[in-house]
Amino acid sequence: MLRSAPLRKAVQLVHDDLTAAKSQKTKLSDLLENRGGKYRGQADTQDNLMFNVYTGVKFCSLIPDWKGISASIIIDTPPGRARSIESGMRASFWEGMSGKRLFQGGLIALIWQSGKDIAVHLGVIVNSVKELVDHAKRNPDSVNLHIVFFDTTLELRILQELRNPQPSRGDTKLLVESPVLFEAVRPFLEALKAEPELFPFSRYLVQHPQGFLETCRIDPPRYATMPSFEFNLSCLFPNGTEVEDMTLSLHSPQSIDIVRAELRRNSRLDPSQADAVVDALTREVALIQG
Repeated sequence: MLRSAPLRKAVQLVHDDLTAAKSQKTKLSDLLENRGGKYRGQADTQDNLMFNVYTGVKFCSLIPDWKGISASIIIDTPPGRARSIESGMRASFWEGMSGKRLFQGGLIALIWQSGKDIAVHLGVIVNSVKELVDHAKRNPDSVNLHIVFFDTTLELRILQELRNPQPSRGDTKLLVESPVLFEAVRPFLEALKAEPELFPFSRYLVQHPQGFLETCRIDPPRYATMPSFEFNLSCLFPNGTEVEDMTLSLHSPQSIDIVRAELRRNSRLDPSQADAVVDALTREVALIQG
């Protein structure tokens, strides 16, 4: 499962193009003709997404080292200055892209289409910028990467590919890059692998019988249950309303009703915003649209 949202959406766009009819012109077909480049697509009805797609994926070897077993991979050099005939220009390009494209520790997805089957394998780039630059100086047509993939079963497939280097008919292998540093998401991925001993808000978020939430009483935040604790919401009223004190006490249902009505009637908020503020302050968990 892909836990990086931009990468997940990027892979979905590429997957949809790969499964489109052969006669249909897609953004990916243009990139395949140009041997890679930037994919500009729409992730949903509102958000646009731009990411890098690399073509010409070829496996060179599997290298065991302290980083694990990394796959040495050759890909097509992306369009632009990276394909310059001058080695200095190519080196300058990758030095300038340090931390932006194909950087060490970055998440990468291998999309491997074989016939109707499409597999997605996540990995981490482990080669340094210097290694990238050194190869670019020697070769204007390709980029050499070392990638440690999370799926160990892929190593067997790579070995089979290395034993039989003749490309399979119809196979397409692409790399899709995510601008996410793996170490930034590692703690979340590690946590998801473990069975939680304590589940936050388990009273509300775990599965309950149908209709449970309709009758369940939602407790207020713990800090707000302290004796004599009150919210002062006078700052939500515009100047001129002469509201100097608008206290909200969670110990008094009448106070909650009065504050809600006053916020809806006289504050800077519209009625839905007023309800959202009151709900967020009086409940330890609230679902708010915004």
